[in-house]
Amino acid sequence: MHFVGHMRRVGALRAFTLAALIGLLGGGLLAAATRPVQAQLFPGSAPAIAPVGGGTSEFRGLWVDAYHDGVKTPEQVDRLVADARRANVNALIVQVRRRGDAYYARSTEPRTEDSSLAAGFDALDYLIDRAHNGSPRLEVHAWIATTPIWGDRDRPPLDLGHVFNQHGPHKEGRDAWISRRDDGETWATGYFLDPGHPDAARYTAEVALNLVREYDVDGLHLDYIRYHEGGDGHAWGYNETSVARFNARHGREGQPALSDPAWAQWRRDQLTALVRRIYLGSTAIKPRVKVSAAVIPWGDGPRTTAEWSRSSAYTRVYQDWRAWLEEGILDLAIPMNYFRESQPAQAGWLDRWVAFQRDHAYGRQVAPGLGLYMNSPAENLAQLSRVSAPGPNGARVAGVALYSYAVPKSASEAGSERSQKDAGIDFWRAGPPRSAERRQPSLRRAGRGSAHGLEERAEHRRASGTHARIGWRGRRGQWPDECCRPGRRRRRLRDRRAPARALHRQRAASEPGRAAHGCARRGAGRGGRAGAAVREYDVRPDSPHSRAQLSDP
Repeated sequence: MHFVGHMRRVGALRAFTLAALIGLLGGGLLAAATRPVQAQLFPGSAPAIAPVGGGTSEFRGLWVDAYHDGVKTPEQVDRLVADARRANVNALIVQVRRRGDAYYARSTEPRTEDSSLAAGFDALDYLIDRAHNGSPRLEVHAWIATTPIWGDRDRPPLDLGHVFNQHGPHKEGRDAWISRRDDGETWATGYFLDPGHPDAARYTAEVALNLVREYDVDGLHLDYIRYHEGGDGHAWGYNETSVARFNARHGREGQPALSDPAWAQWRRDQLTALVRRIYLGSTAIKPRVKVSAAVIPWGDGPRTTAEWSRSSAYTRVYQDWRAWLEEGILDLAIPMNYFRESQPAQAGWLDRWVAFQRDHAYGRQVAPGLGLYMNSPAENLAQLSRVSAPGPNGARVAGVALYSYAVPKSASEAGSERSQKDAGIDFWRAGPPRSAERRQPSLRRAGRGSAHGLEERAEHRRASGTHARIGWRGRRGQWPDECCRPGRRRRRLRDRRAPARALHRQRAASEPGRAAHGCARRGAGRGGRAGAAVREYDVRPDSPHSRAQLSDP
């Protein structure tokens, strides 16, 4: 989750944004560091960051949060796009969901209560039009806060249909979707859905997939795709339904202990299942969409894969984003490397994290995120220079993302809004040299095999229904172990280059645990045993060019 600074953006601050911000990404960081800072918005007179796999491609992302101005009126969007083009940014990561609300019209959730959003204005639709149709074309990545759904402890949302009103802490049993602390507390700087609740996970995935379905976005960006961090001897994720599922899976009773490794892994698995569900659904709807996540790199960086299992991401918020890259259910990881350059210890943490990120992309992409608001312009340039440098094995990151358009300066650098405005620092008017257009890194989805499945369900013994768990495990990965409602579902994952192999079909009865040549496993869920089920799987070869397609007849 991004924590927005306390200052509101004024004209001069917005103008300063990408100057302090992106400083050098496109223009030869080392050489440009000796030139005046105000001329360093992605200049192109020197070579760009050494591209991934050759060429001149790099990701130049800019976060645009919804807690400040930026996309709330047509005039703001026009200025944002113009600023980004002048700075040679090629990807705008724009927040369109803050807390279970929407800054876009074709949403499954209520329109935001933010009064600064122009009446009737579809910010996302207008931004896509302006970003895609001008020159150069800019990518638009729709940024959603994934698990947070409400941020006010004293009042509920006005819309009665808001997910908080329907499934908030005042609800009980299956209707209660909120994550709980081990002592029963539900407030943690906000209210959060628990990924371990199947209905909450399904709802969250549909919010994300609806965006991909309804808008011509280039990417879907998942923020706060994690559990809230614990502290003072407490931990989160104790939603009653999730705990009951865990106990049923492991033959337990009562509340899992904080130190229970199986319970920790359970929460990691719930997050991974949600990411997997969103990824496969998104790429089924739009094969070329890029699914990214803002991920946690707190504290010192790991030096090895073994040390990763002791990282804060893995142990405190149960976000195993390294595994997401390895499995191939994330196209782009953007670790929020927000460290103070003025503190030697934190500067070292940044270097170690970037080294780990650079060497653990697994054929996907990693673009380190830098917190501009934490450092001076010169310090930001120093970090950009090191982040872009190749490792000992020659590997480089795919680019960089910068936080943020609204708050590009540290509080110590910015001073008061008044003094900043009076300073008249307008780096847009400084006229940074334009570069040749720099392409985005190509989307390279490492193959994990593919499967085509068809399921038909007969009547169910109880009205509450049962669920089929459908999964396919290959030697290099696993496709989703997913709960499907009654009805037909087809999941088709095509390989466009490799020849198709034999079609494997298996008719399986409904007994729990019945396997189909290791390609599917079936288990009855709540409500008892289901009727007969028929499934077909078309198992195709592993390939680095597989694409997912999904259709519901």
